[in-house]
Amino acid sequence: MNIRFIILLPILVLLFSCDYSIKKTREQITISANDTLKQDKKLKPVFGYRFIISGDFDGDGKNENLIEHFFSGIDNKETNKFYENLEYDDLVELTMKKNPYSFVLSDNKSIDTLQISSLGQLFGLSYLKNEGDLNDDGTDEVSYVVNFADWSNLNTWHLMTYKNNKWQELYSFPIWDWQLPNLPETTNQYGLFGLDNKIVNSEDAIANNEIVNELKNFKGLVKKIKTNKIQVIYRNEEADEDTIIVDLKKFKI
Repeated sequence: MNIRFIILLPILVLLFSCDYSIKKTREQITISANDTLKQDKKLKPVFGYRFIISGDFDGDGKNENLIEHFFSGIDNKETNKFYENLEYDDLVELTMKKNPYSFVLSDNKSIDTLQISSLGQLFGLSYLKNEGDLNDDGTDEVSYVVNFADWSNLNTWHLMTYKNNKWQELYSFPIWDWQLPNLPETTNQYGLFGLDNKIVNSEDAIANNEIVNELKNFKGLVKKIKTNKIQVIYRNEEADEDTIIVDLKKFKI
């Protein structure tokens, strides 16, 4: 027998085996994902956290509320952010399937809607905060961070102001998701988590209350130093956590 053939035979068998294994794994992943999508209607929805903040955002001397909303692009109605006992990869796939979009609406109808994102790959907001009047123009500024449905830990902090009857970005800076507090997922109060009768799990009430307290006590990543001067905690070019003083006059709208 040819010696070259004897040497090549085991190699060919190994390559065939590896190729078959890879194809088999891909098939299993595809089948698993398809099965999950077919079971979509059988999954128990978790409505998910909705932020509400109060402040004088239009400078009329009266406080109004800003309320987070998370809509499905399929029927343009409020939808759940999560599902009970669903793997993250499958959750992302189901979320993208709904083509969701997020926005913040005021109970003062004269204030324009703050559009968050319509990318279709998000779970609403990771954070929303009234920062107070940072530039002493008579209106409270707002910080928000998008909760993207992805596998990246990189994110952006947006600082918004309401001017000329519309929301405008005053400043933004890069952050990591881990710099933010965790969000609770389930309860039956709209002010905290969602709409009544949308709850699938009440066993984590104690843990959720602890997370709510952490969220309330979180000071954020923006601090007013003086008029038009803020200190922010951000992710620098070396990917380190750092602080910087920002002069908002340079970004005045």
